[in-house]
Amino acid sequence: MKKILAKVEARYGVKLPRKVVAVDFGHRSDLYVRFKHVEKPNGEATKDGLAIFFYENGDNLVGLELLDVEAFN
Repeated sequence: MKKILAKVEARYGVKLPRKVVAVDFGHRSDLYVRFKHVEKPNGEATKDGLAIFFYENGDNLVGLELLDVEAFN
């Protein structure tokens, strides 16, 4: 998990929170990581379409979804 998150940081130039509160691995090689529980986060897809970053109030990163985790191995 640490290697995957480090690759996300390097690829997109973001600093991810260090505290992970939940992880869910889907059946289509997608991975959802929550850094904070939020009722209705707003998602923003990356230009390459491989990830969605979720924010609370527009600027507080609370989650991340990798649509193809194999791209980050």
